Amino acid sequence: MTGLAAACRRGARGGFPGRFFVASATEAALGVVDLERFRFERTLPLPAPATTVMARGDKVYALCSRAGTLSVFDGTQLKPVALLRLGGAPQTAVLKHGRLWCLMADPPRLVPVDLEPLRMRSAIPLPSKPVSFDVASAEPRACIALAGGEVLFIHLGSNLVLPPRLVDDRLGLVRFRSDGRMAIVAGLDRRQLILMDPQTRDVIVQLPLAVVPERFCFSADGGQLFITGEGSDSVVIAYPYRSEIAQTSLSGRKPGEMAASAAPPLLFVSNPQAGSVTTFSIAEQRVVSVTGVGLDPGAIYITPDQEFALVLNRGSGDLAVIRIAAIPVDTRRRKTAPLLTMIPVGPQPLAAVIVPR
Repeated sequence: MTGLAAACRRGARGGFPGRFFVASATEAALGVVDLERFRFERTLPLPAPATTVMARGDKVYALCSRAGTLSVFDGTQLKPVALLRLGGAPQTAVLKHGRLWCLMADPPRLVPVDLEPLRMRSAIPLPSKPVSFDVASAEPRACIALAGGEVLFIHLGSNLVLPPRLVDDRLGLVRFRSDGRMAIVAGLDRRQLILMDPQTRDVIVQLPLAVVPERFCFSADGGQLFITGEGSDSVVIAYPYRSEIAQTSLSGRKPGEMAASAAPPLLFVSNPQAGSVTTFSIAEQRVVSVTGVGLDPGAIYITPDQEFALVLNRGSGDLAVIRIAAIPVDTRRRKTAPLLTMIPVGPQPLAAVIVPR
């Protein structure tokens, strides 16, 4: 790529041409960061602190569990568009297949929400309290982990709820493999990955882990799954298409949230106790750099142009920006990667979404 083309892709100010919408764990507002100029723009008021933030096109969707609402904003003009009352406290939501799917615990149900126009559809009742869920990208199918150690599959096109399958463990996260043909469930008590066939509901394999599988992150191509959690200062690498564990690699003190870039293929891992981010080469499966970012770093996001890693610091209430090209990936010795800039975003930033211009 020529220098001129690269500059256009990065934006006129050298950053990414887009905005970063940040939810706070304590403030009823979304913070807005201009990623092209790397500056804080303004806040957008909410009925309560947002627990989940999503985007589709130029629309930003903020789920407020405490208020039981879904707020919609125009991400270009930075103004409210709609407010939908969900009739309960949503745990989380997923945007797939042109709808927003809200997981509700009391009473247990899955609520589909049409986006254009914004309206709720008939809820799908669940047999017991849900823990987590995912919706496959390839086809409209949901997988839900229930509090009693059961896994439930739903055909969303017909609202057909299949009989739940007991897997005899305390369940955590649920994720579909990128092709939708395998569901990956976290078994917390037995420290295992449970791989299930969505068609037959059969358990294909149970893979033992060195950590409690609390957090998942897929590589950009979906071929590797990275896992962190209590039990080891390591990242576990699994191959979901081979149904096997590849290795367990040391990655800083008590590794936390993760994000993966595609070009170059890197894994960014937050180390909350150390106030740093460890960068791991996916191709070589080794740590290449460490960057000091701030107090209690949490969620990490990669800009769509693969130029920047954005780190939310929960303790210091700011956004750390790492330029990915500055990371020394061509050396055998671990080095310190520079921090590009820091941007104040407000207290306890919890989650965010990137909206390109």
